[in-house]
Amino acid sequence: MSAVVASIGGEHRAREHRIFAAYEQAVGGPLRQHTRAERLHEGTLFVRVSSSALAHQITLLKREILTRMQPLVDPGTVTDLRTRVGPLDARS
Repeated sequence: MSAVVASIGGEHRAREHRIFAAYEQAVGGPLRQHTRAERLHEGTLFVRVSSSALAHQITLLKREILTRMQPLVDPGTVTDLRTRVGPLDARS
């Protein structure tokens, strides 16, 4: 079964979702409502934000967010944050 999950990228997606949850926990309330972790690529977590003002705020808080995420993810997993302004998908 684990070979099937691995062959369709399931392990990577599960890891990514754990990282997304760690991001949400690290940013907390108001920022969580207006941002979404979208993908992880080579240690960079890409975050969609609803406005350029929030993109700037996340950039200013980057070090603090990464520090809060450290105990929640494997070492070296997330080394940078980048923002992209755009519409947010509805939460399930």
